[in-house]
Amino acid sequence: MTLTIANQRTLSSLVLLLWVSVVAAGIFRGTSQAASTNADTCIACHSRDQVVSLYQTSTHGKMSVGCVGCHGGDSSQAEKAKAHGEHFVARPDTAATLEMCGKCHSQPLEFFKSSKHVAARPNAARLDCVECHGVHAIGAASESFRWPQFCASCHGLEYLPPLPKPFQEMLSMIDELNDGLHRLESKPRVDPELIQRRKEIRHMISELVHRTDSKSGVERIPHILELEISLKRKITADSNR
Repeated sequence: MTLTIANQRTLSSLVLLLWVSVVAAGIFRGTSQAASTNADTCIACHSRDQVVSLYQTSTHGKMSVGCVGCHGGDSSQAEKAKAHGEHFVARPDTAATLEMCGKCHSQPLEFFKSSKHVAARPNAARLDCVECHGVHAIGAASESFRWPQFCASCHGLEYLPPLPKPFQEMLSMIDELNDGLHRLESKPRVDPELIQRRKEIRHMISELVHRTDSKSGVERIPHILELEISLKRKITADSNR
């Protein structure tokens, strides 16, 4: 049977269309496999755990610091044995916690190691980062959380004297700043300067707390309180607009 020129062109078009479809299917399959390989299987497997919802509201979650950043492992693997490979640590002890957090927070760790929060006697129970900062909800404390009361759960009980009054005032003020900024979040835009100023104040307080240098701290706290009061006034003014 002899094909006409029109029929030959139609047949050629069909063959070309079939070839393009096959190639496209292969590309799509490869892309889908790559996407599934790169998916965060930690979240997928632990989606029913409260830990995931806590993590997603935390500072680490908002900054896209993934599970492997702290726990190790391989989040691209669907099989538990493979996902929990690559130096995976589920529940680190005190020493491992300090090492884990110190990978990113090296300066606070150095301050902490020489502080009074570290036990003087070898092998004695001591604080680590999560005792104060929490684990998966870091930076996302509840609205009822207050630093002076939290610190008073150790300071002021039995053998530990209470924190000096200036320390308590400084901690109370940072709670007030946090509350004020939370209220501002309902507005269309929060001035980035307010966030930056609070961040600078937090760094100053962090250095005092991690060093546990009460003598130098008492001398520096009046300046920190001045910065806090100034920022509180600015936050209040923005809230009333």
